[in-house]
Amino acid sequence: GLCTMEEILRKIQKDASGNKHKAIRDACAVACEMLEAQNGSVKVLPSKLRERCLLPLRLALESKNVKLAQNALTGMQRILGEDRFTSTETEDGEKQLLSQMLDAVRVTPALHEDLQVEVMKVLLCITYSATFEI
Repeated sequence: GLCTMEEILRKIQKDASGNKHKAIRDACAVACEMLEAQNGSVKVLPSKLRERCLLPLRLALESKNVKLAQNALTGMQRILGEDRFTSTETEDGEKQLLSQMLDAVRVTPALHEDLQVEVMKVLLCITYSATFEI
């Protein structure tokens, strides 16, 4: 399976061929650059990292292309599963995580039912994540 966020983004970038998916490819490239920088000496806030990675994931989900959408959802689950995305600097870090994720899945009602179910699973994962408080 796809393990890291980088691998997921590269897969989406590869699958998002053709002119109409250019925005997805560009967003993937930008996100990958930031992830690489963050692996180096650059300190990037988790919220900023999420924002950069959620953009291509959101666009992939909105593309209505099942393959892209499924990888996007895998990516969203990675965001919940990797420390670099979830360590909270501030009190409202978790609220921010929730609102960023909800924003990324706004298109859900327009998606195929199977994908809607997958989105719900991702949202459930958020509520189960250890640091989450409502």
